[in-house]
Amino acid sequence: MADYDNERPDWRELDRRKDRSGFYGRQEKGEKGAKREGPKNRWQSGRVKEALDRLFLGDKGTPEHDKLFSKLHNSYGTGSFLRYVNTYTKKYGLPDDAPTLLLILDTKDEGVMTAVIEKLKGIYGSLQARQQEDVRRKLSILSMADRSQKIRGQAGEALEELNKAAHGS
Repeated sequence: MADYDNERPDWRELDRRKDRSGFYGRQEKGEKGAKREGPKNRWQSGRVKEALDRLFLGDKGTPEHDKLFSKLHNSYGTGSFLRYVNTYTKKYGLPDDAPTLLLILDTKDEGVMTAVIEKLKGIYGSLQARQQEDVRRKLSILSMADRSQKIRGQAGEALEELNKAAHGS
């Protein structure tokens, strides 16, 4: 039994072997002295990306913009909708997203509607297929049923242009 005890390594020897092992504590490719970077905090990197995106948006990346944008959407169908649309467009211009532009077409204010139709024509090519269909449908309704002769004509012309662009004619 004494022979067995002599062959058995003590804890210190086991620790030394572990430190010299090629598998334990092996560094990634690159510098031998360089420390390996730990796992990234995805939540923090997402916040940094969001902050950078907001920075590049300028005025439209502020909390005030978000509040007014939210009020604009929440007031849809109420008497204060046109007031919020006018406040928003004076401060930030027309929004860049098609769903909000389509909502604004329901203001029945000729000046605002004219600007929105032009904006929709400008961004139409960058929209997803579903949004393009929504724009064509809304313009079709306006061209047939709007009270204003001017809006009916402009919507009809815009619809023809968009249909030609969609069919490549």
